[in-house]
Amino acid sequence: MRRPVVHVVDDLVGATKVVENLSGRTVLVTGASSGLGLAVARQLAGSGARTLLACRSADRAMEAMDRIRAVHPGARVEFLRVDLACLDSIEEAAAEIVDRAGELDVLVNNAGVMAPPQSHTADGFEVQIGTNHLGHFALTGHLLPLLLAAEAPRVVTVSSVMHRMAVRAELTDFKILPRGSNWLGYARSKLANLLFAFELDRRAHGRLSSLGAHPGFARSELMARAEGGMRKVTGPVVRQGVQMLGQSPDQGARPILFAATAKAALRAGSTRATVRGEEPDVTGKRFFGPRGPGGLRGAPTAAGASALARDPELARELWEASVEATGVRYAALRG
Repeated sequence: MRRPVVHVVDDLVGATKVVENLSGRTVLVTGASSGLGLAVARQLAGSGARTLLACRSADRAMEAMDRIRAVHPGARVEFLRVDLACLDSIEEAAAEIVDRAGELDVLVNNAGVMAPPQSHTADGFEVQIGTNHLGHFALTGHLLPLLLAAEAPRVVTVSSVMHRMAVRAELTDFKILPRGSNWLGYARSKLANLLFAFELDRRAHGRLSSLGAHPGFARSELMARAEGGMRKVTGPVVRQGVQMLGQSPDQGARPILFAATAKAALRAGSTRATVRGEEPDVTGKRFFGPRGPGGLRGAPTAAGASALARDPELARELWEASVEATGVRYAALRG
């Protein structure tokens, strides 16, 4: 029987890399019912991985699984209900995964909301930082023992080029929008995603690999649903612009898949010169996105992070505030 493969472009080494059969591996993708999450889940499932679709809606998840099986009839796909805007739901979902899987090889923190109408999560956090960052912080922490039980676990947290718009002020004031701006709120959450990815990598000390990725400008309903103050007017215009100019979800998924599966991703990310023959230290630096102008489209490559995203003191500050907010303490990393 021919082994299924997933083709991932690796322009870091100037060649097309092939992700080998992932049979026996377990992966989890949040926000996998549509868009980028579905594209990532479909390709991972097609490679033979047991793929858990972590979503809020059972109906949408079932539709997504049907779409995956239509392309890959033998795919092992399962639904896991989780609401990343609710810490109780996250804890319950993590406990269910513990019962269903002995280990977790890859976690893709993909789900997110972009500039929705101003609101708060069930736990009182501004909805974007609460869902996009704190929800994934809590989920990853609860799943840490399963990740550490795997042979070579990876955590991929999806950020955005918009992390560069974020301001340092009010980064850890999780109950309010930075400067009252929905768009700065989204940028803050994407900066937090990247700070978390890098800090987790540092704290893991090689026990797992934590990487960041962004899709560039990809076609998705996420932007068209955004609340920009004139959503009824701008929504159709934005939707048409995204359809005309954006990459497809499959194209946008490539940097995420690269980070999640490619061997080259584990050694890429540092641009500093090193002593000849010495491997560069890429801990807390691995971030991937499209190689085209502005990082908006193209094959995967190492991406540049903002100065704030590369600030280890700021990352530690965010980590400590996130522990306090969620009660998830990552005790397994201290063992």
